[in-house]
Amino acid sequence: MNMGESELTAAMAGISASVVLDRELLELVSSLVCLLHDGKVLFLNNAGVRMLGLSSAADAQDEPFESFVVEDYRFLMEAGWELLAEEDFLPLKLARADGQVFEAELRVRQAPSAADTFLVEARDISKFVKSAEALREREERLQGVLASVAEGIVTINDSGRIESANPAAERMFGYSRGQLVGRDMTELLPSSARDNHIRFFDAYMSGLFPTLMGRQIEGLGLRLNGSMFPMEISVSELRHGRHRLFTAILRDISERKEAEDRIRRLAHHDTLTGLPNRNLLNDRMNHALARIKRHGGHMAVLYVDLDKFKPINDTLGHEAGDFVLQEVSRRLALCVRSSDTVSRVGGDEFVVVVEEITRLGEAALVAKKILDAMEVPAVFNGHDCKVGASIGVALFPLDGSTIEEVCKAADLAMYRVKHSGRNGYCFYSDTDGTILAANDPTID
Repeated sequence: MNMGESELTAAMAGISASVVLDRELLELVSSLVCLLHDGKVLFLNNAGVRMLGLSSAADAQDEPFESFVVEDYRFLMEAGWELLAEEDFLPLKLARADGQVFEAELRVRQAPSAADTFLVEARDISKFVKSAEALREREERLQGVLASVAEGIVTINDSGRIESANPAAERMFGYSRGQLVGRDMTELLPSSARDNHIRFFDAYMSGLFPTLMGRQIEGLGLRLNGSMFPMEISVSELRHGRHRLFTAILRDISERKEAEDRIRRLAHHDTLTGLPNRNLLNDRMNHALARIKRHGGHMAVLYVDLDKFKPINDTLGHEAGDFVLQEVSRRLALCVRSSDTVSRVGGDEFVVVVEEITRLGEAALVAKKILDAMEVPAVFNGHDCKVGASIGVALFPLDGSTIEEVCKAADLAMYRVKHSGRNGYCFYSDTDGTILAANDPTID
């Protein structure tokens, strides 16, 4: 919504003693003068219309001021108009309506009587950019803004060497002030990524991969101390005559990656024991099944249901029950190889997947190890918590042609143990229903 004449005058009041409140006098100013609200142009004088190559001030009305700023300098606007208002003068590049780029000097002041309202003055300083003093001042002022930006910003020449780096980039990679300047960009990457970076850089410089600029790419950064961290990189190009300069925006995304890892872990692991949950179990079983179908062999599935667990919960409380489940999980993991899987699928129910078995006795041996592991009570606050295990064993492909069939067979075998006295194991394929205890020597 546009401001009226009275609101415009009120917004401009008090900005500076040298600013004349009469709008007609502002039209006599030779430099660009515009009033911004929420970053959009509310008023632009005739000098600004001419400077930007517009047909009239209406062409700029309600347009974001950054649309007249060359893309490589728009990050200054992202830093916030409040921050820019703290600078005396700010050199940057503006673009006319016909696309012609020119050097400008910007002065920003905040209106004291209107929130998010700023007065912007701009001068065309193109003819002065070759002077050493202008370049020195430009560098100092730009560095003042860059120092406040959280992201790392480095400029790289067409030889791949760093020409400048803001404090955030130096902190990110563990370098002291000025130490990054002159280094090859590849020094900020792990050795495994350097050849790839060089190939892409050379290809881009040769005219290939023109869409590479501006894209956000994830990779690894290398700190001075040798440690690595995940980072996000976005590179843009700025040409100066025959020379090419690249600006890289670098973000340390360690916290984001850690959060993503936590979310993935919660989706695939039991929160109490840290064991794989049913989702991850099914995924691993499907992969194992695919390998067996390709290369042959057998796989054992053991359904483990704890015996006498409920009394522990009822008499000592859920803290004791949780402690016992965590201890059982730890013991189960010690009974199998690293290539096997132990999963918690219910309150006191676990599934053990033993891959690549060559004989029945290997599955029986694992079941016996589990029963032996349960013999020693878990001690909670001085109380002996003794549990046993009823274990049903099924084999693929002997007891089913799918994961569902094998799991159902192991579950049925486990219930056969439950109904026959508990604390033992049984194979689904045992036609006589033999239940083997932990000390039973018959495992083949």
